[in-house]
Amino acid sequence: MIYLTNDLLDQAVYFELRSQEPHRKGVESIYFGLLGNGVHEVAVTLKKSRGGVEVAFGRSELFSFVEEDSMRRMLGEVIRAKKTLH
Repeated sequence: MIYLTNDLLDQAVYFELRSQEPHRKGVESIYFGLLGNGVHEVAVTLKKSRGGVEVAFGRSELFSFVEEDSMRRMLGEVIRAKKTLH
């Protein structure tokens, strides 16, 4: 579990990696995780390739307390910074 920031109610916002799948032999990796603040959670899929990171998640009340664009940016930075994310 990785702490990212606090939401508007000062609750911690975290990302928990659930699984990783290599895709196309080292060119691309797909990560599955959970983003939440202890009250609201949303499933996250991140696709890392040489060109960058694509972040996809569904709708959630979580985004009433924290900016969706900020979460996309932070998760992208986390995935880009890690060679191996456990």
